[in-house]
Amino acid sequence: MNQKLVLAIVVIAVVLIGVLLALLPKQRVQQEKILVVGTTYDPKTLDPALAYDIASAMVIQNVYDSLVGYKPGTTELEPKLAEKWESNADGTVWIFYLRKNVKFHDGTELTADIVKQSIERAKALQGPPSFLLDVIDRIEVIDKYTVKFVLKYPFSPFPALAAFTIFSPVPPNATDLDTKPIGTGPFKLESWIKGQQVVLVANKDYWRGAPKTDKVIIKIYPDPTSLRVALEKGEVDLAIGIQPSDYQALANNPNIKVASIDGLVIEYLGMNLRKEPLSNPLVRKAINYAIDYDYILNNILRGTASRLYGPLPPGVFGYDQEVEKYGYKYNPELAKQLLAQAGYPNGQGLRELELIISTEERPERGEVATLIQSNLKAIGINVKIVDLDWSTFLDRFYNHDFDMYMVDWFPDYVDPDDWITPLFSSEGMGIDGYKNPLVDQLALQARQITDPAQRLELYKQLQKTIVEDAPWAFLYVPKLYVFMNKNVEGFVLYPAYYIDFSPVYKTG
Repeated sequence: MNQKLVLAIVVIAVVLIGVLLALLPKQRVQQEKILVVGTTYDPKTLDPALAYDIASAMVIQNVYDSLVGYKPGTTELEPKLAEKWESNADGTVWIFYLRKNVKFHDGTELTADIVKQSIERAKALQGPPSFLLDVIDRIEVIDKYTVKFVLKYPFSPFPALAAFTIFSPVPPNATDLDTKPIGTGPFKLESWIKGQQVVLVANKDYWRGAPKTDKVIIKIYPDPTSLRVALEKGEVDLAIGIQPSDYQALANNPNIKVASIDGLVIEYLGMNLRKEPLSNPLVRKAINYAIDYDYILNNILRGTASRLYGPLPPGVFGYDQEVEKYGYKYNPELAKQLLAQAGYPNGQGLRELELIISTEERPERGEVATLIQSNLKAIGINVKIVDLDWSTFLDRFYNHDFDMYMVDWFPDYVDPDDWITPLFSSEGMGIDGYKNPLVDQLALQARQITDPAQRLELYKQLQKTIVEDAPWAFLYVPKLYVFMNKNVEGFVLYPAYYIDFSPVYKTG
């Protein structure tokens, strides 16, 4: 056989093999990238106009976008749905310029009209966070991508407020947003089985680019112990809601890593000032002095939190270090004296007080509540602890159905105003029934002026006044922790506890 014939046969064979390979069905070359998140938090609603709890926010922050965002890992604002913004000289008018060609998950284009309708809808629904919008007098559409907010008075933190979930636009004809959210965010809701799991799938057309994970499965565990076991077994990739007592063991596990940050969350013991005996400031001060804060920090939280002395956490502008001198410290003898002055010597004549908590939302709360129960019994106050599921707790909380409660406060926007106005001003939520005209006056002044030095002085006065009134027992500032398997990359913790799954991925 000559060489030319051999060469011809080889060429024909190569061509035939190529044709056959081309005709074979294409195999899927890339496996679906799935991130499994474990938590003890069960969302209450997925409607950004109604949501006002961390469990709901964790999902909403990934399905929706707000007008303004935070630079990763910081409290510094950055553009999001709004490319830029500006105000007039006195801060009563704010104009936001929207990104063009941003689409909702249903294909609707984001416009200024939709932003206007969404904020007006949130105001009309009067959900728990709607009071945050009371500063808005009216909203005007300048053109398709420009929207104007006219405020009732100057409000310097308005761009920070626009980073909160209530400023997440919703498409105009959407229904059932409580369970079927439609946003512009990096993920779409695939399914939600209440009490079990939430499944999110990547929005491949996201305006910032597709997420690094195809699907996020958020599994809801009944308690932190089962969540820890699931993390250690590798059943979840990332865990949110691990109790502080497990920190050291998990930190020493070579297969697990931890993201941590000094946050701006505060934990406190709230009281219903509408009811006797908590309407009496002497009783509230007695409770403040009766609590062994050092035991909580050192023996229960084991160094995973710092002391809260007043309404502001140390990491926020306006914090006055003097509060650490005049704030309440453990003094059971003084607590007994104050209780006697209030007309209840050794607790005589006092009814039993009910303390509602939810260990679903913060696991260590049960131990802290038990210690507080013991501390108060030592001065003559009997307390009954009722541990509720998170949804029931919120229902009772918003309906003022409690004597006392324990909860944490996650900032809506990073400005001292967000700790003072919602929680202590008559313009806020009014959960505790606390009213002080001086606090109302100073809070309004502080949110209207822009000069930092003047604001600082007002917040010093506010802290001292509120601590003196003792509407709460100020407990602690927890550090923020998220645990994950060592092959998880890209997760960033934010001081305001913003949870973003879009940059997260797994290696290997």
